[in-house]
Amino acid sequence: MWYKQFLVFLLFIISSLFANAASKLGNKPFQKQDIALLDLLYKDSVNSLNIQLNSSIYQFGLDNREFRNIALVKQKQEIWLQPLGSGKLFKVNKSNSGYTLQRLDSTIHSGVNFNSISFKLHDTLFQYGGSGFWGIRGIITFFSKSTHEWELYPSHQSVNGYEGLSNYVFYHLDTNANKLYSTGVVNLKDPPFDLDFTLVDSVCAFDFETKNWTKLGPINPELKKMIDRDNFYTLHLGKLFLFRRFFDWHWVDFENNLFGNLKIEKNSEAKQKWLNLYNTKSTYQDLQFNLGNTCYLIKLDPDLNTSYSSFIISKEDIDLTEADYIYKKNNFILAFYYTTVVPFFTPNEYILIIASFFIFFVLYRQRKKRVPKEVSAILNYNFVNSLTIIEKELVQVLYQQQLIGEEISPKLINKILGVQQKDTLTQNKSRSDHFLKINQKFKLATQQDLPLIVKSRDSIDKRQYNYGLETRYLEELGNHFKS
Repeated sequence: MWYKQFLVFLLFIISSLFANAASKLGNKPFQKQDIALLDLLYKDSVNSLNIQLNSSIYQFGLDNREFRNIALVKQKQEIWLQPLGSGKLFKVNKSNSGYTLQRLDSTIHSGVNFNSISFKLHDTLFQYGGSGFWGIRGIITFFSKSTHEWELYPSHQSVNGYEGLSNYVFYHLDTNANKLYSTGVVNLKDPPFDLDFTLVDSVCAFDFETKNWTKLGPINPELKKMIDRDNFYTLHLGKLFLFRRFFDWHWVDFENNLFGNLKIEKNSEAKQKWLNLYNTKSTYQDLQFNLGNTCYLIKLDPDLNTSYSSFIISKEDIDLTEADYIYKKNNFILAFYYTTVVPFFTPNEYILIIASFFIFFVLYRQRKKRVPKEVSAILNYNFVNSLTIIEKELVQVLYQQQLIGEEISPKLINKILGVQQKDTLTQNKSRSDHFLKINQKFKLATQQDLPLIVKSRDSIDKRQYNYGLETRYLEELGNHFKS
């Protein structure tokens, strides 16, 4: 037991160290690439932006040893920075002397929200998913202006997700519909022992009004092939999610369940902009994002000097001629079950309901299989009368032996069939043919599922089979034999 107490104490010490580090803002000045990016963003006073920045390039005066990557969230002329892997939240303040950071939170937690998705919806800052401490989060949190903490946003279920996977899972926020879309669900197999993850192939949507996740259906295989992170850049243009694979831009409309291509002319323009900016032999760092309809291509040279190019995407650039579905819609009944019925019951209530249905089904089947005695007597009478003399004698001998609890050996059966002097192959075939005919006549006459004559291995010689009758049919057969 002592090692558990030691582990708790060790985790407490580590958390305290992280909390102490988190309380320090850092005295580093803003670098030129930080200032260049902020200058560009502050030129736009209307549009919103949610992007994740590489903390080895953009640091904004923070000590990047305490976190990994920074979520930048912009709404009109306000900008917030959230170092991922911590609960810290900063607001960027602009003045004549430059840029400064204002600490907004009072959190001390760290290590659980790496690669989470941060965004501003109306007046609230949200964060979805993330990874850390050998797990993937499926919760949504929001920053409370009253508590200055990240609080849990209610949801009827948890859907795991985080940004940066090398697979087809991506996210899009539709601020008009108040929905967060995901192209897949991520599940760890057995954390913390097995950190491999599996992918649930289903497009999901979280409705911030109903606070419910909905599985919309499996993603189109053609779209899944196109989404490849090795050559993949994304933009969020209102209700449209845009991505570039190699030099081709594609659009996704989750609300209307459609995806397609940009028109050839716009694709050519975007391709030329990209080649003019990035077609260089020297190394560079790149960044792409959009502010409204304007798409920005950012390049940082080896000295981290910033240059950029831009182009505009409008509704007229959307090609609808070859649009296809994003996801295959689920059956209405199943959709109603998952979205309405599932959230209504607790796990214990589900177990009780399933058990009740199982008991009802078993009783119903048994009742359905019961045949009235009058009908059963007629059916068995027809069966007995359909037998030949040899078949009837064979069934009667089986019946008599069954009454005293014994089975018949193949030797006695061979004698009844008159093949005791024949070779083994002929004996086996004769027994098989007669048993098959008897069982077929019994099934046709009585409509019973189980055969009348059954065989079992001899208790002494396992190579030999003995024969008897199905016990449930003995009473009716006995009545006919007595009569």
